[in-house]
Amino acid sequence: MRLAIWNEPTAEFLVSGFLSGAAPSEVEIVRGSRAECERWLRAGLADAALVPALSVLRDTEAFDALPAVALSTWDYPFARLVTREKLDRPIRTLAVDPRYAQEALVARIILSEHYGAEPVLKPYETPAMKEMLAAGEDAALIIGVDAPGLQTPRYAMDLGQEWYELTNYPMVWGLFATRKGEADEPFARTLRDAVAASDEHRDLWLQTRETYPELHSFYLENLRVRLDDLALASLTKFGDYLYFYGVTEETPLLPLIAIADDEQDERRPLL
Repeated sequence: MRLAIWNEPTAEFLVSGFLSGAAPSEVEIVRGSRAECERWLRAGLADAALVPALSVLRDTEAFDALPAVALSTWDYPFARLVTREKLDRPIRTLAVDPRYAQEALVARIILSEHYGAEPVLKPYETPAMKEMLAAGEDAALIIGVDAPGLQTPRYAMDLGQEWYELTNYPMVWGLFATRKGEADEPFARTLRDAVAASDEHRDLWLQTRETYPELHSFYLENLRVRLDDLALASLTKFGDYLYFYGVTEETPLLPLIAIADDEQDERRPLL
């Protein structure tokens, strides 16, 4: 089985259980951008992939979501919404990186629902953080490994925390998906157990990484790996917004597959 995973720090944590030997060696891990992982899955070059939740909900006829595991967070230091002025001033334009469509949509929802702003999204192709901050827009969405260390006199908001304050749920950024009708139950269990191993040993994984206190706390406490009731409720709320904002023609239902209980698996840690 070939599993495609984002080449981002949060996704690296999710597969650390595989790399520690907690899962069968026949699972091959390939790393790439979000767009590459989704493209590999669609093309049959990967059997499963971590895919943005937006992609799965927007194309439920193409994907099945695997149960038990997902990438969600209570806050998200890797996505910052930075405004030039305080939020009592109009926000008419928002600079975004089109590679991160879900974050851009979440920012649009937050600005509208929480702050009464309806900015026009201005795409900047593969921008550096300095370019985004120097853009002449009223606000900019800063995403990536440089975002946690952002130092700016401007007003900066954590996108994940803003979603939590709006909905009372963690934001689900990524789902493990397969092509429609091609889910493999043994692999789904293998994935579940490997991610559980990642979760169980996250403190050991953290010891191998250089982080400052804020990121250490994020990885230890606010990065979630379970597709549990809270994550499912968040996806339901997100689906409502997709319909309300015209992203989908109707409220999408998560194409979540079920796997039979494995009676020999006494751990079943994430179910």
